[in-house]
Amino acid sequence: MIEGSVTVQRNGRTEGIGAVCVSNGREVVHTDVDGNYCLPTQPGDRFAFLTVPSGYATAGRFYADRKRNDTMHFELRQDPASGDEVFSFIQVTDIHLSLQGRAVASDLVEDFERLNRDVGNAARFVAVTGDLTNRGTVGEVAAYCDAVKTSRLPVYHCMGNHDDPNRDGLGIHYMDALGPTYYSFDYGPVHFVVYDGVRHRRFEGDLQPVWLRADLDLHRGRPVVFLIHYPWGASFYNAYADDRIIATLSGHWHCSRVYEAGGTVHYNTPSLCFGGIDHSPRAYRFCTYRDGRLEAEIRALDHKAAFSGISFRPDPSNRIASASHLLGDLLEPSGSWPLFHGDPGRTGAAVSGPTPPLAPAWQVGVGGGLHLGSPIVADGLVVIGTQDEDRPNTGSLIAFDARNGARRWCFGTDGSIKLGPAFEDGRLFAVTVTGKAMAVKASDGGLLWTYQLGDPSERWVYMSPLASRGKLYVGMSSHFVALDQATGEVIWLRDNFGKSDWIASYPSPAAWKGYVVVGFYGQKTNLAVLEVETGRTIWENTEDKSFRITASPVIGEDGIVYTVSGDT
Repeated sequence: MIEGSVTVQRNGRTEGIGAVCVSNGREVVHTDVDGNYCLPTQPGDRFAFLTVPSGYATAGRFYADRKRNDTMHFELRQDPASGDEVFSFIQVTDIHLSLQGRAVASDLVEDFERLNRDVGNAARFVAVTGDLTNRGTVGEVAAYCDAVKTSRLPVYHCMGNHDDPNRDGLGIHYMDALGPTYYSFDYGPVHFVVYDGVRHRRFEGDLQPVWLRADLDLHRGRPVVFLIHYPWGASFYNAYADDRIIATLSGHWHCSRVYEAGGTVHYNTPSLCFGGIDHSPRAYRFCTYRDGRLEAEIRALDHKAAFSGISFRPDPSNRIASASHLLGDLLEPSGSWPLFHGDPGRTGAAVSGPTPPLAPAWQVGVGGGLHLGSPIVADGLVVIGTQDEDRPNTGSLIAFDARNGARRWCFGTDGSIKLGPAFEDGRLFAVTVTGKAMAVKASDGGLLWTYQLGDPSERWVYMSPLASRGKLYVGMSSHFVALDQATGEVIWLRDNFGKSDWIASYPSPAAWKGYVVVGFYGQKTNLAVLEVETGRTIWENTEDKSFRITASPVIGEDGIVYTVSGDT
């Protein structure tokens, strides 16, 4: 048995604290009125740890390590601020600190100094959601621990897959330096769960779900926030549908995504020390809890290095310079550009268009953030999709008059649109990052139909749909479809190009005569040519890292397919 106590110093006296949760990693018990607890033990049990309650902070560590023969007695100190009903904190993720690489200890120290300056006294703590280090070595973990000591704020750590050097789910060097890889703490009204998804995925004897059930049962009624490295979806969180999970904060993908499901807002955040795979700048989230909800604003660290395509802060104005506006009124829409890269072959080629010297005709704020999706031009409209990386359900598809920039209509979406829309035969098509494909009327933005590409919690869609000859081709490696443009009905479906979406796969499908060409970044099928009527594979390339398609395939007039893989 493990026996111990939880105490606090008050007016020079040591007093026990009752009703504090203490765990051995399986069972969770409350301390009695005198602050004492008793827990069963099993061979191999290493830690006893407590859930630090609101209104308190640790005077030492929140855990005791039997490997070090630590005392099982915990001392807390009073911290009235941690009982506030409204509070803010910072989430950072995917530092990948190394001893020689793109993120070393001095870089992290500079970033913490920057965070200290940026947030002032506005934030209460920092949550680091995994991949603290690049390889999880003793030296890297030690360098990380030294660097985070420069943080003015307390730091809560979460293990990532790169912190697990032996790939066994144990993260031995992490535990030696930072303690248990899963635990919980309370702050204000909120119960925070630090969940070790690496152990859950890799360690066959994981008892973490047993602990989590016991932990949540003893905090029932409190709003819950998950801090977890992997951005897991409905298959994981459905087991906790009866618990009051208001938000999750994750990393791993080096991408930005926000979506809401069942009252839970899921925030995924780009890496702190270097830019994201989705071309986002290195960033952190500034999170605020109030009135039962967690709001999370993403903030880029390198504003000067961030080009317009990845702006997190849209220009809310709708400004049009008067002289430019007059010039725009005199212009006629110049032709059509109905698809990303212009035509079904994705050639980006035009046989006519404006000639130099060029002058701005008009400019207008779109009222939302822009990712990498260029606008299309069709039926006298300029149409573009927007993203919002702070709030769910606030993306949009917006149409402007091609002559003067006047807004014609705006169609709201429940997720960000990362790449451009498509047009054919009076219909506009787009797809959100969570896989909702849609068709709207070009004339007024009226909805015609929607189609969900499988489980939205598993989708990371960064491609532009292809509209060609009455069909719409859209999707990712695990759910790629040809849809009837008029009805949204499935003509054919392919779900065997890869097991799941992986990172930001930007290649968009291209078409030529009776063929459609698809490319996927980092999947077992990197490039394939399909028959348009059936989706049957004509040929495919299945090489792995040496042939990762990083951009949309281009098909020449002669039927030759051109692709880009890294610098090749």
